[in-house]
Amino acid sequence: MNSPLQFLIFELLDADEHSHTWEAMASVAPQRVPAVLAEVAQVLTWAQGQLGTAPQALDDGGDWDALLQMQADQHAPHTLAWHPTTGCATPPALPPDTQWVAVTLTLVTTAALADAVQQQLDAFNAV
Repeated sequence: MNSPLQFLIFELLDADEHSHTWEAMASVAPQRVPAVLAEVAQVLTWAQGQLGTAPQALDDGGDWDALLQMQADQHAPHTLAWHPTTGCATPPALPPDTQWVAVTLTLVTTAALADAVQQQLDAFNAV
């Protein structure tokens, strides 16, 4: 059973007959980044296990894809790689005196998988 998410709350951003896109963002103090990344890992591990494939761009024939970004204060965002074999993403070092870190996870699936993904995201976001 998956634990409810504390930091990430997914919203459907876009949907058409080909794909659906959800996004979740958490803005946290630096010491909370590991907890947010643990939630990211929970979602992406579920996706890979239930959808049966690693993330791959839909334009390249994939059924689902993910974009994980992290931004410290007003610095440029960094795209983080999620490692499916280890189930984690390694964040870059934060600049000194960082007050807030925004972590954004964007999920895209084919329309055929959208209902299953929405159902699971609702379960993750259940209080």
